Parts: sequence; C-alpha cells; structure tokens
Amino acid sequence: MKVLLIIEGTYPWYRGGVSEWVYRYLSHLQEFDFTILQIATDEFQGLNPSEALYPLTDNINDFIRISPPELGSDTSAHLEHWYDQALSNHTLSDSEFDLVHVTNTGFAGWLGSRLANQIDTPLLLTEHAIYWKEIEMGAVALECGYKIPEGSRDKINMMSSFKELALYTYKNAEQVVTVSESNIPYQKELGATDIIYIPNGIPASWLRSEKSRADRPVIGWVGRCAEMKNPLAFFELVDGFKGHSITPKFRMLLSDANENELEKQVRSVCKDYPEVECIWNQPAKNFFSDFDFLSITSHNESQPLVMLEALAHKALPVGFRVGDLTEKYGLVSPPGSSLEGLAGKITRLWNNRLHFNRYVNTRFERVKENHTWEQIFSDYETLMKNMSRVEEAAEE
Repeated sequence: MKVLLIIEGTYPWYRGGVSEWVYRYLSHLQEFDFTILQIATDEFQGLNPSEALYPLTDNINDFIRISPPELGSDTSAHLEHWYDQALSNHTLSDSEFDLVHVTNTGFAGWLGSRLANQIDTPLLLTEHAIYWKEIEMGAVALECGYKIPEGSRDKINMMSSFKELALYTYKNAEQVVTVSESNIPYQKELGATDIIYIPNGIPASWLRSEKSRADRPVIGWVGRCAEMKNPLAFFELVDGFKGHSITPKFRMLLSDANENELEKQVRSVCKDYPEVECIWNQPAKNFFSDFDFLSITSHNESQPLVMLEALAHKALPVGFRVGDLTEKYGLVSPPGSSLEGLAGKITRLWNNRLHFNRYVNTRFERVKENHTWEQIFSDYETLMKNMSRVEEAAEE
C-alpha cells in the first residue's frame, strides 16, 4: 500500500508531539510504503534528513520538501500558484498512491485535498491542532516555520484564511480523525462530520508500575521554547510556592523552536532563578522518571503528548484547564486562576500522600488502557486499509 503523507515542519528535526507521532506512525506501519511531502521554510530545507534528530524509517521511499506559499489578499489565487509551482518540480500528480494522509488543515490540508482530487485518491485527515485557533490565541509561527503577521488586522485576515483552509479540507476528507476530544466542537463548527477520535499515545514500554518518591517533589516543564507553550509562566508557578509548606525542585526541559527573542528572554530569566534547572535540547524521556508533577502552561493545546508521557511515568500533569488537559488527566484550575492558587492545590495534594498516589494511579490506568502506540496504530492500519484503493481492488 502506497501512502503520500503530507506534513508541515517538525519531523525529523524538531522535538515535539507531532514529530513523535509521525515517527511512531511510520515505525508501526511497516507494511506501508511512504512518500513524505514536507512543507517547510528555507531553514528546514537546508537540513539533511539523514542527520536529523529522528531517524528516517526504512519504509520511506521518498522525502520531498517544498516551501509554504506566500499568502496575499487573494488567498485562492496564491494557493493555486503555489500548487502549480510545487507540482512542476515533482511528479506527484502522476504517482500511484492508494491514500493521501495529511496531519493538519493548514497548508498540508489544502495541498492534500487539491492533490487527492486531481489523482482521484481517498484523503485521510488527522488533525493535531486547530491552526486558526492557535493564531487567535497568539501563535507567532506555525509548525512549517511560517510567520504570523504582527498587526491585529493582518492576524484577523490570517485567521480567516486558515478557517477557509480548514473548511476546504473537512469538505474533501473522506475521513476526519482528531487526536483531541476538546477540538471536536471547533471542527464541527466548520463542517467536519463523522469525526473519529484516535488519541495520542506512548510506547507501552514506558508504563511504570512502581514509582519511588523523595520528600521534596520534583516539578518539571517540557516543551518547545515557543510562545504558545508559554514557558515564562513556569517561573510564576515557582514564585507561587513561596510561603507554602513544601520546597519543590524545579526542572525545565526546553527545545529550540526558532523563536529567538523568546529564547533569549527565557535564558535570561533562568539565570535569575537558581532553584530552576534549565536543560536545553535533551530527550525528555531521560528525565520523566524523576518527575512527580509536570507543569503545562500552554495558551492553547489539543491533546498534549507530554501529558501522557508524564502519566506513563506516574508524574501528575498540573496546569490551567486547556485542550484535553482536564480532570480526567491531571490536577487543573480554571483558566484565569492564579498560579499561586495552583501551587496551593499541588501542596495540599502532595501533603496527603495516600490521596496523591490514588489520584495519580487512576489517571495512569487511563493512559495504560487507552493510550499506547501499539493500540493506536493498529486502529490506523485498519482504517487506512479500509479507505485505500488496495481494499477497493481486492473487493472487485
């Protein structure tokens, strides 16, 4: 079975939830042959995939990179020009794919829809993030490296353009899959129907049945140094523990996101907080086992992969309610609450160790039952075979 996978940025160079998902997806679906079409800025295009953070799996037959479009006042015209340019340098329209799979409703979604229609191939959408919602919440760049304009009117126009892209992708997708239950209302609002929920996951080997804990809790933060992840809020949480009965250890695991001004600011603030250990560009897996809590400070989220990775190691996610970070998975406060108040909730739970352990174990079991990659990509394999032209040919 031949699949065209269209992604934006991330894999195989950058750490993050979508990169991890793509790598696990490719690793588990070994029976399929993949062509990857990546939409990426020049910064990504100058990198060698064979020297990347994630390995390229053996089932990748071709890895093609193209630049994102330059949008203007006439979005449709700019997109059509971009489409013609992209296809003039490659032979994708002449290729025999059994399925086109896109990972968002942005540029990848539009391009996948347009190409799937041209080559008469089923389109599968797995939506990881609502791009127009991220722009509304203050994102400064998209995964492909595309910069969001700073002016308020320009942002409104950009948000409107990405709503149009989403509507077009939903209309053309034979199947819409969401990784986030919290995104379903936004998807339905723009016309998505018959949405399937297939969540994010973790390797089953990460699940820990036992966990030893010290007297002082370790509170971690893991993510890209990006505005949407709101890393500076972690230092406010650190301040929130002043005057409380516990003195946690704090550890931040940050990775580059090409948001240079924010990175400079975070590095500067780190120097003013000697109690916070700041670690850059290291695999989070090596540190989760030490965490008792994981702070999630994002302005907007779908289903944070780090939330599941933390729970697999019996570290409790904490933060304001955002995306799928709810009471089902963590200790949360309503949006707009104080971080000092959240610190108080963490303190009270930690000081009642029996209740804390029960609270964590309940959420650990939810991850164990519903969120392993093995189970998730078995579902994808069945879905993709049912959708593909291979299945249709077999029935004939």
